[in-house]
Amino acid sequence: MKLNKYLDGFRLDIPIYRYVLGASFILLVSSLLNYSLSYLTPVLALGYLAPGVKPLSLKQATSFLMVLLLANVIAIVFSSIFLNYTLVFIPLFALGVLWLYFSDKLPMMVKVFALISFLLIPMLSIQSGKIGAFVAVSLINNALMAVVLTQIVFLIFPWGQTDEVFFKSNPVAPVKTENQRFKYAVNILAIVFPVVLLFYFFGLYDSLVVLIFISILSMSPALANAKVGLVMIVANIIGGLMAILVYHLLTVVPMLLTLILLTLLVGLVFASKLFSKHKFAPVFGTAFSTFLLILGSVTSSDAEAGSKVWTRIIQIGIAVIYVVIVFRVMEYFNNSRKSRSL
Repeated sequence: MKLNKYLDGFRLDIPIYRYVLGASFILLVSSLLNYSLSYLTPVLALGYLAPGVKPLSLKQATSFLMVLLLANVIAIVFSSIFLNYTLVFIPLFALGVLWLYFSDKLPMMVKVFALISFLLIPMLSIQSGKIGAFVAVSLINNALMAVVLTQIVFLIFPWGQTDEVFFKSNPVAPVKTENQRFKYAVNILAIVFPVVLLFYFFGLYDSLVVLIFISILSMSPALANAKVGLVMIVANIIGGLMAILVYHLLTVVPMLLTLILLTLLVGLVFASKLFSKHKFAPVFGTAFSTFLLILGSVTSSDAEAGSKVWTRIIQIGIAVIYVVIVFRVMEYFNNSRKSRSL
């Protein structure tokens, strides 16, 4: 009887174990292989280990990688042809970003990956076409590793009844008309593109994480809610502070095993809230992503890693605060316009 109760409890907690142990396992593999931008793999993989997310079929995984490959090829070709012609590059680049936000043909994770590629590669190609191509190859490799490793994780911790509960509780996005999707895409473009222009004209290559976070966060109109926005800011700060704490512990015991064990501990703390009925449960997933991104980027860098921890936190904080403020401003003007029309 006790064994059966223990097994039942284990089955109920499988999604949490999959999320935490899976992320730690992927961090371990990517750290050992140490390929280009390997710290991105655990961050990208979290989207496939989130509550209620089903494992990819072979067809879905293949389609995802093919779409990402196509997006990167388009970004490289586009950059090589138009980058030196500012008056042509800027409008076409804006149209490309607008289409990515407007399209309902791409699943959300595919859209996020494609958006990152389309924003990063042209910006880095300004420095050198070779750098843009290198990042494109690295992104595809990271995506491939994320897909393969998450599939292995699902083999160890298979999809079960508890996952079905999370799957059914995930909110279903309402179907939008073309006009609604176009208005949504234009609003998001109004948030993202001023930052794109800032990076394009001033070459802020060391702060590209700000652009990436803004583009991803802008996909969530829920940030227009003041409470959600505040919680998002706090969650990213918490993720960043946890990264600082773990980094300083690693300077005392600089071992890969220490990194993995500390990641397990932090992951369990965040996952206990993420896999719950907490009102802001999804935000804890964002906090863990921030933790992995900051920690991974600084532990894979040079001797200036200590200062980079704070730099990354500040950059991500700027991105979150910017999106929250702009959403609030847009919401205010939209409400004012509606009240005048009544």
